[in-house]
Amino acid sequence: MTTVSVASGKGGAGKTSIAAALASILGPDCIFADCDVDAANGAIALGASVREGEPYFAGLAYRIETHCCTGCGRCASACRFGAIRKPSREYGYRIVAELCERCGACADACSAGAIATYEKKAGELFVSGTRFGIPLVHAELVPGEDTSGKLVRKVRERAENLAGEKSAGERSVIVVDSPPGIGCPVIASLSVSDLVVIVVEASASGIRDADRLMELVASMKRRSIAIINKAGLDEGMDARARELVAEAGIPLAGEIAFDPALRSAEESGKTWLSVACEASGVVASALNAVKAAISKLLLEGQ
Repeated sequence: MTTVSVASGKGGAGKTSIAAALASILGPDCIFADCDVDAANGAIALGASVREGEPYFAGLAYRIETHCCTGCGRCASACRFGAIRKPSREYGYRIVAELCERCGACADACSAGAIATYEKKAGELFVSGTRFGIPLVHAELVPGEDTSGKLVRKVRERAENLAGEKSAGERSVIVVDSPPGIGCPVIASLSVSDLVVIVVEASASGIRDADRLMELVASMKRRSIAIINKAGLDEGMDARARELVAEAGIPLAGEIAFDPALRSAEESGKTWLSVACEASGVVASALNAVKAAISKLLLEGQ
């Protein structure tokens, strides 16, 4: 089993589109893990139909048992996040779940034992089929929840379990669509990657954020390869993107020129390889370079 993560320093760099196109090249032996749980779009890119889902619980949360509450207000005074309020027409207090940081200060302050705990549902994990015959593991995080790193790990582990179910002799590749940026969810998605495909958007913000991502990948000692996306809009930015990749010592798989046809492909539910335009040929060339790097990893693992 080989894990390839497609990552970018910022959102909108083309990471998901490139990951979906890579998965379509690899075919049914591939498993797609959409770890961008705050904005999961892998299902759109691959034309998925949900097969099964299960709730994701983020851990213990707190609630006030109204029949035990004396209305003393100690819990509200102890809460530093303003999450405990007294409705005007109700007796006692209640916890606003969206504001609660689950620190437990309210439980420590309550002398009536009115604070109870429960397992809080924070999202849902799915395993879906796609029009390419590629299994897709993806998830949705409830807005406002801050446990995305934990959910990313669950998505990745479910994909690994699916790969482990393959019969002996079958070699599977897990393609991970990583979250953008360099935060904890990104680290969770890259922690077991054999190869990181770094998508560099040829823009000022894209180059700056890609630089930070490259530093993270290097610190994690992950092997990497780069693709420059949205090239051709500014020669100076293109040159800066090439310099960044060269200075980091990362192999450059290719440069994908900006083309409205690629955007149209996304809107119509196609991958970048499905549209007839000059840019799609460049996409295929870049992804075949990535595929060759994956094949080398598979041979090394034998």
